[in-house]
Amino acid sequence: MIKFYRHLRRNLMETGKTSKYLKYAIGEIVLVVIGILIALSINNWNSHQKDKAQETKILLQLKEGLAIDKNKMKAELNNLVQIQRSIKTLERLLEHPQHKYNPELDTLFGPVYGMKNIKLNKAFYEDLKTSGIQLIKDENIREKVVVLFEDNYAEIMGLENFELHVNELIRPYYLRHFKNIEFSVSAHPINYDQIWKDSYYKNIVNYRYITLEKNHIAFFNRTIKDIDLLISDIEKYLEAKL
Repeated sequence: MIKFYRHLRRNLMETGKTSKYLKYAIGEIVLVVIGILIALSINNWNSHQKDKAQETKILLQLKEGLAIDKNKMKAELNNLVQIQRSIKTLERLLEHPQHKYNPELDTLFGPVYGMKNIKLNKAFYEDLKTSGIQLIKDENIREKVVVLFEDNYAEIMGLENFELHVNELIRPYYLRHFKNIEFSVSAHPINYDQIWKDSYYKNIVNYRYITLEKNHIAFFNRTIKDIDLLISDIEKYLEAKL
């Protein structure tokens, strides 16, 4: 075909048919331009399809990862609520100075002391920032992803440092006044009467209750809610793409 057009162009030039040659040349240029535009259009379509498939893959992986983290937080939240109830029970009992010791109290002393941490998967988000979060085309979803990981996850992961501070406060007291310590489970008082009437210990118990309420439980509840909203948005967006 190319040889045919070359032969036709050379024939027009040799026979002196200038006007026909110009028309032919313009037509050939138009055909070349159309061919280029078609090729670009196909390339853009292929690129769009690739980005679309990559976006779907990212959102599905994100949804799966968020569901795993949500289940972790729900399990930890249930555990923290039980711990908090034990601490509240102990706090109420401490209001009665003459309350007699019984072995069941060990399971109330224990929850006051111990690190409360949780490991969430932020690695996927860090990889996403590197590979290009702009692949998520929906602005609402993209903004919620950023807020969730930069704010919610950062707060929860920051609890580890806060727990170290709490541990530094409570640990010396427990090591001095308790034995047979099992973190967050039980602790046996060395001198029951002494700690039971100790106002400083009452402050420790109250402080631990408040920190769990204001930090861990509040952060987990808010993050679980935000994850549910984000997963719902992702599901609706993916359904609309089908």
